[in-house]
Amino acid sequence: MTPAQPPAQAQAHRPYSASWVTRSVFSNWFGLTANLLIAFFLSPFVVHRLGDAAYGIWALVLQLTGYMGVADVSLRSALVRFVSRLRAQQDNKGLSELMSSTLLLYLACAGICLIGGGLLAILALPHLHIPSHLIADARITLLVATLILATDFAFATFQGCLAGLSRWDLRNLVAVAVLLLRSVLTVAVLLANHGLVALAFVQLFASLLGHVAEVYIVRWQLPDLRLSLRAFKKRFMRPVLSHSFNSFLIALGVGVNYEVDAIVIAVFLPINQVTYYVIGFNLVKYLRTLINASSMIVAPLASHLEAEGDPQGISRLFYTGNKYVLLLAYLGCAALLCLGTDFIHVWMGEDYARHAHAVILLLTFGLFFSFTENIGAHMLFGLSKHRVNVWCTGSEALLNLAASILLVRRFGIYGVAAGTTLAAILVRGWFFPQACLKLLNLRWKEYLRTAFAPTLVPTLAFAAGALMVRYLLPALNYKALFLAAMGGFLVWIPALAFFGLNSEERKQLARAVTSRLPAFAPDGKRAVAVAVSEGGK
Repeated sequence: MTPAQPPAQAQAHRPYSASWVTRSVFSNWFGLTANLLIAFFLSPFVVHRLGDAAYGIWALVLQLTGYMGVADVSLRSALVRFVSRLRAQQDNKGLSELMSSTLLLYLACAGICLIGGGLLAILALPHLHIPSHLIADARITLLVATLILATDFAFATFQGCLAGLSRWDLRNLVAVAVLLLRSVLTVAVLLANHGLVALAFVQLFASLLGHVAEVYIVRWQLPDLRLSLRAFKKRFMRPVLSHSFNSFLIALGVGVNYEVDAIVIAVFLPINQVTYYVIGFNLVKYLRTLINASSMIVAPLASHLEAEGDPQGISRLFYTGNKYVLLLAYLGCAALLCLGTDFIHVWMGEDYARHAHAVILLLTFGLFFSFTENIGAHMLFGLSKHRVNVWCTGSEALLNLAASILLVRRFGIYGVAAGTTLAAILVRGWFFPQACLKLLNLRWKEYLRTAFAPTLVPTLAFAAGALMVRYLLPALNYKALFLAAMGGFLVWIPALAFFGLNSEERKQLARAVTSRLPAFAPDGKRAVAVAVSEGGK
């Protein structure tokens, strides 16, 4: 069937605008919110149905396969950059050749992935602290998870193309649909008393349906796209592989920093300790994912600005993007520090909260430093200036791994969290921001003044409000947690308005609110508000 033709304006080159940025960010938030809600309701159910040991194996398998997926991350970042550039240049033939070439590379990665998963299942699992009666299920689960990753490779060209086209809304729509299907099937198989293996096949089925939907959407968005393995072009391989190799090294380091924790724990500690660790780790991971979803849109935008020869636009993007991202990131960090342990106590139970408390505190403290480089890292990707990120990520990974292995023997899961935090502070909080500013020809003082300083008062205001309510009303249930969060948020809003935003941003916000809510505008300004609203469509 021939895909439906997109509207004319969708095929034409569209500039990036404030409305595009807003739509992209909120669509990413929509996808993440759906993940958070599903995890909120599903995680306790899955943990209690599987048990601590089996759930620990499940978390371990996800991290093992996630670590094998670093090649996908690296190739996809290159694909996003070059799809964005070719789209800006309206080079449809080049776009077809690029996607055909990367498709062949991804198929090769899928084959390598299958071999790697088989070797891990045969050689690695017996050396981990997995109960003997669960070894067989763990092997099959790992093999199915490897097959899922291989299919992700095979279809990754289409998902990367959607990101390069900046259609985050469509990408997230598919992801949420897959998430809902997967969640319903997960509940069904666990209620039927099936275990790890059935859970893995549920993931595989839902993932395949999502990939089919992505193929159809890409064909709809790019009706002139022609894919053929015979269209492989060497002229694309050198820049793509050069960009991808650096991205691969970065993803490898990120995998050590954020995906290898469970593996270290499984090697040195009983497998149920993985469950205790990931309960706290996942809260931090969700915050990292939220911030990444908010900031990843700057990569194609930076590439687009570079193609248009707009260095001043790149500078504005860096300063403004950093401020908005840090305002959101530090709000999340304050919430985790003040209410994270209480949330786990209400959500999962006292035993999990007791183990997760120090994990949350340590990892969140590291986030305060690592978030300072978030926008810069994505922009360097978009500008193909991310070699410095390779060195910083590699250094962070080595320091993290060495410290975690050293500390886990004495301090258990808390030692692993401390190793991750120490590396983040030294590398992401100090060395990388300096290098990023130098590469972009930007100044420290301007960065601190415009991006970092405005976040301090709102962050402290939220913490003060949340802790005050928590002191008056102990957070023993969801209602008390909600009231504590709202207490912090109600203090955060005026602090944001007066200290986080400058006068021009406050005026823009007021105009935006007035234009979107003309019925609430004063009578003398209502006509103007309506006119502004109609003109902005």
